[in-house]
Amino acid sequence: MLLALQTPDTPAGWVLAIAAVIAAGGAVAAAAAAWTLVRRTREWTAQARGIEHLATLSRDVSALAADRGDLDLRRIEHVLIELRDAQVRLEDVLLRHAESTRAALLSADRSTDVVPAGDGPEALGERATNRLLAMGYERIQIVTRPEKLAELGRRDGEVLVEARRDGVLHKGRLLVRAGRIANVELHPAYSIFP
Repeated sequence: MLLALQTPDTPAGWVLAIAAVIAAGGAVAAAAAAWTLVRRTREWTAQARGIEHLATLSRDVSALAADRGDLDLRRIEHVLIELRDAQVRLEDVLLRHAESTRAALLSADRSTDVVPAGDGPEALGERATNRLLAMGYERIQIVTRPEKLAELGRRDGEVLVEARRDGVLHKGRLLVRAGRIANVELHPAYSIFP
């Protein structure tokens, strides 16, 4: 019989040979399936460790919320907004006071035909930049030419500016009266176009 298995010349030998190949293939397939299951089980175990961490985190957040239950986050947010607005108003009042003092000094100096130091395009441009910074603008660009800024230090006119607030481009002008910034008119660029 052993000789019949080594040389499948008979139909029974062929059947036994095919059965041996099928059995060997099944064992290989079973081994591959077992290896895949072991690998997947390791992946699931690693993912489960992360979920355990989330449960601990959730418990800690709940404990923190219970400890700080007396805090009203909306109220805190409103108080912070009011503080920011009050700071902007204070800066605006201080700038207006500084400009009115400077305008009074300029008018006193003009009566004697003396041009004070720092009176030029840089001074008006710096005051315009400071005013816009106090109003919450950033990345400020003075569009008006320096020659025109020098003239505006002594007469009425407007300074064209571009600036950003909260990431939105704003364009507009600062109205100048007797070398003093009288009004600021800036609007978002998207409202300019239909």
